[in-house]
Amino acid sequence: MRNKFYTVALFLLVSLAASATTLQKFTFEELVNQSELIIEGQVESVYPFDAGKLLHTRVLIKVRDVLKGDYPGEFIELEFLGGQEDGRVLVVSGQDIPEEGERAFYFIEDTSVQAVNPLLGWSQGHFRIRSDLKGNEYLETDIQQDLVELSDNKNAALAAKLRNMKFRRELVEQAYYSPVTPGELRDAVAAFLADE
Repeated sequence: MRNKFYTVALFLLVSLAASATTLQKFTFEELVNQSELIIEGQVESVYPFDAGKLLHTRVLIKVRDVLKGDYPGEFIELEFLGGQEDGRVLVVSGQDIPEEGERAFYFIEDTSVQAVNPLLGWSQGHFRIRSDLKGNEYLETDIQQDLVELSDNKNAALAAKLRNMKFRRELVEQAYYSPVTPGELRDAVAAFLADE
């Protein structure tokens, strides 16, 4: 009973603290400019651990490519506040901890500082690479609508047609959205860095 109370009390405390924090919404250009390190990697392991009275999760990422910053070595370890271990759960609102086996782009704010979340803008700096049934790769993130600016948007003509036919706004937005590919993200990062 004590462990359940501890978990609930801790969850409420962290939730209140996290909800009191306002996360800045970044444009893609700001994400690129303000990240110290941008990598493409694959999560090798996710290890929750008890750090004093709070749960943390250590994520080991195998570096596949460096888009910005100094090469950190074959692996990089990121630490997040929160996690799940032995029936205890600590969730920090607004962040998602990378999952074992995932491939993604990680926009790391500052490698020398230990923060609640090392990714710039929390989930804004986390772009998971997924594949559709045909094997085509695309990016999945909590801010998909903002990714439209990165692609040439092959569906703009369809969206315009639906808008002219008075279809609901949600349907038009869905048709207009074309998933961004990993290659388009790499090109966008390179273009922003070339302009600096």
